[in-house]
Amino acid sequence: MKRIIAVLLSVLLLVSLAACTMGTDGTTLNQDPSAVEETKAPKVDITKYKKDFDGMLQYLEDMELLSDKKDAKTEMLAEIIGAKQGVRYKIDSTNFVEFYEFDIDNLNDDAKALLNGIADGGTYKVLSLEDMKGDVSDSEKFVMLYPATSTYDFSALTEELKNF
Repeated sequence: MKRIIAVLLSVLLLVSLAACTMGTDGTTLNQDPSAVEETKAPKVDITKYKKDFDGMLQYLEDMELLSDKKDAKTEMLAEIIGAKQGVRYKIDSTNFVEFYEFDIDNLNDDAKALLNGIADGGTYKVLSLEDMKGDVSDSEKFVMLYPATSTYDFSALTEELKNF
C-alpha cells in the first residue's frame, strides 16, 4: 500500500511540474530570455534639447521619466535654497522628485551647503523635509532631490540627469 501511495505521489509531482512549464493555452512557455520584451524608455536625441532648465525637464518628460501632465508639476520657491528656479513632479500618490537650477558661479551659503551635502552622499534637511537625498548633473547646474525613505527607483532619472 505504501508503494502505491509513493508511486501516485511521484506521478502527481511529475504532472504538477510539467504543468508549470505550460501556458494557459496548453503550449510550452518560451524559456528563451532573449525573447522577453523589455520595457524601455523611448530613444530621444539628447542633442536636440537646449542645455537649460526647461530643456532638461522637457528631455526627462520625453524620455517618459516624468509626467507631462500639468497637475503633476508644481513650481517651487527655489530662491529659499539658493537656486534660480525649481519644480516638483508628483510621481504617484506618495512619491515626488524636485529639480533645481543653480548659478554655479554665484552660489550663496544655502546652495553651497546643499551641494556639499549631495556630494557627501548623505541625507539632509531641506526646509521642513528631512532625510532628502540628491543627485547633481555633470554640468553641476541641475540638482534632483527626493526623499531618502522613498521606495521609488530614481536610478533612471539620476542617469539621465547626469547625462544632461
